[in-house]
Amino acid sequence: MSSLAASILERSYQKALSNANIFSELSDQQRGWVEEIIEKAESQKAVLAVLITSLTKKIESPSQDVRSHKKELLNGYSGRGYDTQHVTPFIRDRFPRFAMKGGSGWLTRSLEQAHPYTLDYPGRIRDISVRESFLQILNDVEENQEDPNLYLCAVFVALNDVMDRTIADLDNMSASARRYTQSVRSKSITIDEIMNLLRQQLSFNYGVAGASRLPVLAVFSAYEMLMSIERYRNKTLQKLKFHTVSDAKSGGIGDIEVLDEKGNYFEAVEIKHNITISSSIVDDAYHKFSDAALSRYYILTTAENDIDDRSAVNDSIRRIRDQHGCEVIVNGILPSIKYYLRLLSDPTLFLDYYTKNIRSDFMLDANIKDSHIRYWNELLQSAQ
Repeated sequence: MSSLAASILERSYQKALSNANIFSELSDQQRGWVEEIIEKAESQKAVLAVLITSLTKKIESPSQDVRSHKKELLNGYSGRGYDTQHVTPFIRDRFPRFAMKGGSGWLTRSLEQAHPYTLDYPGRIRDISVRESFLQILNDVEENQEDPNLYLCAVFVALNDVMDRTIADLDNMSASARRYTQSVRSKSITIDEIMNLLRQQLSFNYGVAGASRLPVLAVFSAYEMLMSIERYRNKTLQKLKFHTVSDAKSGGIGDIEVLDEKGNYFEAVEIKHNITISSSIVDDAYHKFSDAALSRYYILTTAENDIDDRSAVNDSIRRIRDQHGCEVIVNGILPSIKYYLRLLSDPTLFLDYYTKNIRSDFMLDANIKDSHIRYWNELLQSAQ
């Protein structure tokens, strides 16, 4: 990172840490624009990266119209190069949950168009209110000569506030899980009641991406506990892969994998969210594990109608058993977890494991969002 860009970003960040009141120096309208972008930053990471890039570049080069974000535009500059070299590394370091995975906000088609970021910019930023706020901030800086330093500090203040609130949510969620576990033990709450909590969480419409990670964490949590029973003695439960990494790229055969004493595949689980299991899904799974000598392969789904054309699915299962010897088991996730909990001496611990994994996944930025955390916390508190 160039010393000047690094200095601008770090100086603004430190100022935001030491003077949160700087946010009040914006007008109500200006604060509204910043808040709109930051509140939706997890789903609008590209807009956030481009905004921070534009403000930083404006501070570095006051005469540059940062709306002209491509060199091919009149008096333009390379916004993508500036972001990749300076801004996204900074966001990844200071605000990792809001960093672009691909390295630049300009990799998003809606922001890469060779048109200035004027109010009539034609790029289809999918959230209309975020689009309006983003363009209005740049218009405010360029047309009204508003201070980009003030905006940049305000963005960092707002990001820090979101991070602080999320950490508080994480702490509350963990505390709620501990209290609920104690409540379960004192009131003899049933497995069915625990499953009802999980059913509500997995079926809730969050309005953001990432909910498909929740059933993976739920089943993985059950497996962590199952490793103490006889079937899994001396077996190893593999760590979860990032949800965005395909099995083909990772070299794995499923979302959850158990190895035997020699390090070979023993059992694996493929998890689908709101997808009915068909014979083609079973066949696709077989392509992944056909070279592995495992004994069982589970395909589990959260879909209420878990199997499409049961006869065709059973035909695929029989063919795989005859060709390979592996027993493929297709089922719903909730019935499977309920069965797993019945095998355990203390099924109430499932909530502790599951809550721990939600928290860990969030901190690793695997796919869990703050809305998933807040709703799980609400469910735990309401059940006490």
